[in-house]
Amino acid sequence: MNKIEIAEEKLHIYSGILLNYQEFEKGNHETISYDFTCPEFHELKEKYQLTAIVEKGSDFQKAKRLLHYFAPRLHHNSWYDNHIECNALKLLEYSLNNKEHGINCLNKSKILEECCLALQIYARRVSILPYSPYDYDNHVVVEIFDRQLNKWIMLDPTTDGYFIDENKLPLSLLEIRDRFANDEFVTFVTSTNRLDHLDNLRKKHMDINQYICKNFFYFMIDQECKFGEPEHRLIFCPTSYSVKKNKIANLKYRIKYLPEENKKMENKFKQSLSEMINSQEPSKTNIENMAKAPI
Repeated sequence: MNKIEIAEEKLHIYSGILLNYQEFEKGNHETISYDFTCPEFHELKEKYQLTAIVEKGSDFQKAKRLLHYFAPRLHHNSWYDNHIECNALKLLEYSLNNKEHGINCLNKSKILEECCLALQIYARRVSILPYSPYDYDNHVVVEIFDRQLNKWIMLDPTTDGYFIDENKLPLSLLEIRDRFANDEFVTFVTSTNRLDHLDNLRKKHMDINQYICKNFFYFMIDQECKFGEPEHRLIFCPTSYSVKKNKIANLKYRIKYLPEENKKMENKFKQSLSEMINSQEPSKTNIENMAKAPI
């Protein structure tokens, strides 16, 4: 099999997992807040000329221009240790146009989220996580709410792209997950792709499609979308799935198979494992709170 066929076979396996876990925990009714008034947003908007970058248009059009501006200017480093204060001002000062200072998807998404909020666009950082604990990888993206389309739309600042259906409609996280699970047309596209010959685009981006599908089992969203780190995160998870059990197995896996060049992270993983073992099963939030409009 060639690379596309191998990626498509993986996609079918991951889609089958999602099909068998389409029902989510009812959970609590905690809500997500969006703060456009943080004083640091004025500095962020002026220092990086965000208004000039986005020009005019819908929330999605503006956010997509931010996505395409920052994505190629932020070098990627999966093993970045999160030592810089997690806000757009500090992270951009450290990493923008600096290949020696790569950052991970968690921090790239924080930059995009805060730049959108600075421009009065509803935005939230979302961790997307896999079913299997034996996986070194998960991913973090951003969802923005487009008031013109009246819907959430996922943007990925690591790959400079988003997902569409057969009608070229940009999709939310839950819409993408549902389409993967039911084997319906959905594909990743970059912010600069011409949206014609969609089947060819789907094949071209098959590796990203399967990668994202793999990480679409459950979601974790910052509860306070604002400048700087949130105090809480909400978990949206399928029924009959233990996040605690998964996290413990994942941390043991990470420690056991930690690459030699990253051994400096071993103590951090061991501390996280000890804390997780002594914690309660995390509370889950009702999936309706993820789907509903913020306004």
